Amino acid sequence: MMRLFFLSVIVLAISSCNIEGVSHNDKEGGNSKEVLKPNDSSKMSLLDTSNKRSEKVIEEDTLDVLTMSNGLKITWYKKGDGELLKKGDLINIDYRNKLEDGTVYDGNHLIKKKYIPFLVGWNQQTPGWDLALKKLRVGDDVDIFIPSELARGEKGIEGLVPPNANNILSLRVLSKPEPTKEVDGIKIWRVDSLESPGDSIDFKDEVLIDYWASSESTPRYDNSYRRRKPFELVMGDGNIVPGLYKALHFARGGDKLMILIPSREAYSKKGLTDIIEPNEDIFYDIIVREVVKKE
Repeated sequence: MMRLFFLSVIVLAISSCNIEGVSHNDKEGGNSKEVLKPNDSSKMSLLDTSNKRSEKVIEEDTLDVLTMSNGLKITWYKKGDGELLKKGDLINIDYRNKLEDGTVYDGNHLIKKKYIPFLVGWNQQTPGWDLALKKLRVGDDVDIFIPSELARGEKGIEGLVPPNANNILSLRVLSKPEPTKEVDGIKIWRVDSLESPGDSIDFKDEVLIDYWASSESTPRYDNSYRRRKPFELVMGDGNIVPGLYKALHFARGGDKLMILIPSREAYSKKGLTDIIEPNEDIFYDIIVREVVKKE
């Protein structure tokens, strides 16, 4: 049971020219805070649970290699186009996270999803993820070597990731959806919903949500899952930040939302004790568990 619990925590609710072995040096230092927290027939599909790329596959299909000064190494098997990903982009990814011996310990297949949404630059995973993703584009299919200090570090994850273990992240960036709704600078993505939509949310309705929240400086500073109980709020009672209140008006029961809130719609110049610095944006990952309509 403990192993299954850790797996559910880790999984997050990734050119036709032939240039073999080209290596570029990147001088980006990667000074990031450590936090714990169309398949090509010529190579193995990422839908293979083991996802072990053989030496033959790498030799035949490598298009490009980028080696960064922080120890990250990105190997491309397919290249997309468009702009580089940046902080605040929401992307849909298909991924497997592995140890160097090929053991897969994390991936969207573990929750039987073809992909998961991922917000770039918000510490949803280890520091190596965000540093590498900013070098990618939609359509890229890559392996990313992540040194232990940019992965799970000295602590590892008991029963899954040994201390000081390097990681290899196999990832496809499938798409970059636009926000479902944008109001007053608040970006709202509805990333999942019920087949039969639940109740809409109105003034004075009671709403039960599960969520985690991050500021730019403090990943997951609040998390209802740790308390093992949904957070209960009454719309209009002033017990949530304005941006979240506005966003919930566009939600329905059963929706899963990702919400990026500018500082002016959150804690503004005051911040929040030592958790949220002045003028910091915040990010919510929310599931609307229940809507109790006002009588």
